[in-house]
Amino acid sequence: MRLEGKVAIVAGAGWGGIGAATAVRFAQEGARLVINNNHRREKLQETAEHVRAAGAEVELVEGDVAESTTWEALVAAAVAHFGRIDILVHNASSAAMGRAADITDEEWQRTIDVTVHGPLLGVRYCVPEMIKGGGGSIVFISSVNGTITNPLFTIYSVAKAGLNALARSVALDYGRDGIRCNALAPGQIVGEREREAMIADPLEDQMSRDCYPLGRYGSPEEIANCALFLASDEASFVTGTVLTADGGLTIQSPEALVRPSFRARWRDDILVPTKWEGETPYTIQRIKSREE
Repeated sequence: MRLEGKVAIVAGAGWGGIGAATAVRFAQEGARLVINNNHRREKLQETAEHVRAAGAEVELVEGDVAESTTWEALVAAAVAHFGRIDILVHNASSAAMGRAADITDEEWQRTIDVTVHGPLLGVRYCVPEMIKGGGGSIVFISSVNGTITNPLFTIYSVAKAGLNALARSVALDYGRDGIRCNALAPGQIVGEREREAMIADPLEDQMSRDCYPLGRYGSPEEIANCALFLASDEASFVTGTVLTADGGLTIQSPEALVRPSFRARWRDDILVPTKWEGETPYTIQRIKSREE
């Protein structure tokens, strides 16, 4: 039980994603939890049911992480019911798609409020309680898009890069207080909410998976395992880092990803979009390796 006796706050824990999987994984390792989500109370309740099924106590707090009142309620619930705070995981995020010149002030502000200001508020309200208890661990769920980017991902990439910088600063400022802070940067993670879209567009699904050296997406449970490591005493000498869990996506050069001659050196085949053929909107063209 790697988190026996620990109390964790997980913000952004509606069922079906990384936050919920993290809450359940922490519960399996002995933590008591306070979980949060904004809107969709039924999803938060569903996460709570799974946490209780894992044998853990859990308290629920609805609210917007961009508002101080939500963090006041989260901290109050943790202290009142469990007496302390040892771990903070911030998973909540928000972003609109668009090119830089097309982003509205409202879209920009909302993204920064949830993705960067929310974690800052979490630090502001949780760190004093962590210090009282002798220290703690903070894990920000970031993204590989804090380092790389995709078309129309302007706001999201900026916010996640800022989140990574916040993790480094918190780690530096509070290390002597026994507090570690790290960011966790997943690649594409497919849970219940994303799976339907993948099924609906098989070509997009296959070509997207084909970008990963492992040949598949990650699952929320795999990222939860990484969060568990960072939150636990097993990572006692790990702070101020960005742990990348992306199935190898970001180790590639663009050429390795798209050039058939390069791909043939490490892949047996590559998807090549063609015309519709019957009910199948694509075919697979096999590219022989040089050895063949």
